[in-house]
Amino acid sequence: MAYQSRARKRVHAIRRGPDGSAFQKCESCGQTVAIALFDMHECGFKKNKKKKLKTQCGNRNVERQGIQDQPRSAFHLFMDEFVKTCTDGNEIEIDKKGCEKWKNMSREERQPFVLQADKLNSAYVKLLLEEENEIQRVDDEADSAEVGKLDENYEDYEMCFYDSESSGGFGLFLSETYDTFGH
Repeated sequence: MAYQSRARKRVHAIRRGPDGSAFQKCESCGQTVAIALFDMHECGFKKNKKKKLKTQCGNRNVERQGIQDQPRSAFHLFMDEFVKTCTDGNEIEIDKKGCEKWKNMSREERQPFVLQADKLNSAYVKLLLEEENEIQRVDDEADSAEVGKLDENYEDYEMCFYDSESSGGFGLFLSETYDTFGH
């Protein structure tokens, strides 16, 4: 029994430039491009083309909510006032002293800061509720009068009459197209 000679796989060598490199410099743009991809290189379009976002921004003049409008805790209000009164240069030491002073304060001493925080929080909640009321409500349901106009395959199920005794549970359509089979 004679063995047939095996066909050898042909391996194509990587295309190389005249200097033996696998990259070639584009003459028009000066960019180095792989020789295998050189025929797909489009140097003129890349520099002049701007990327466009797929989404569009609706209103670019959106008012950003400031930090001062957001709710704050009584401790935060105390620390703001404490930092203004302290003139030590080290911020870490000021924070440590402020925390210790807050811990050692009684409820009566904390009360002005708590009232101020409650006032700011209630104003913030009021603004949120006003903003919520200004947002237009969108009805997810389709308007019943418009459904038949927009969908050609829509069947008006209100015209159906279901009588389980006479039709065996199948609905009868009460319209002009109902054929009584010669009766």
